[in-house]
Amino acid sequence: MIRGSGDKAFSAGYDISSLPIKPSSDKEESLKETPPLEKALRAIRDFPYPVIAMLNGYAYGGGCDLAIGCDIRVAAKRVKMGMPPVKLGLVYPYPGYRRFLKVLGFSRTLEIFLTGRQYDSQTCLNMGLVNYVVENAELEAFTYNLAREIAENSPLSLRGTKFALYKISDHPILDKEEEEEIRSLFIQSLQSEDIEEGKQAFMEKRKPRFKDR
Repeated sequence: MIRGSGDKAFSAGYDISSLPIKPSSDKEESLKETPPLEKALRAIRDFPYPVIAMLNGYAYGGGCDLAIGCDIRVAAKRVKMGMPPVKLGLVYPYPGYRRFLKVLGFSRTLEIFLTGRQYDSQTCLNMGLVNYVVENAELEAFTYNLAREIAENSPLSLRGTKFALYKISDHPILDKEEEEEIRSLFIQSLQSEDIEEGKQAFMEKRKPRFKDR
């Protein structure tokens, strides 16, 4: 789970004053540099289990990108989100555009980046920027309950599901190797102790006790 410190902001994004006025004199080396935010987003993406963003305040620019890079987003009613690069004269790094396109689609992504608007929590929910909007005082309890609900499921299934969905999202047309990789996850789950425990728990009308094997 990722959350901001305190109630004011989830993340305000980049420190605008720290953005370089001119790129590195060595263009090729400058293009190779990976921003810290992108490294964090890759870590979230590569983490095998679901990552929840608990949005307790505003999330602008890189902060909004950080939120949308999480698997599930829960927002308090006071939350405001937006992508203001056009108001700064900036063309945003392309991996960010790609993330928004995947989550929101082309039309909504265009609107968000071309207007640079700030959106309230209900609008964010309607657009698909967040999955849930809850009362400010209920944010923490709701988010932790959601995390516990997910954690009660089979770890093996959670890992395989996240991996497969992102793989398919990245490559709508899978090659044979990718298809086999996802198929092997399915077969592995059929041969696992977890599926036997899941079936037994269903028959006995109790919660399963998964062992991740």
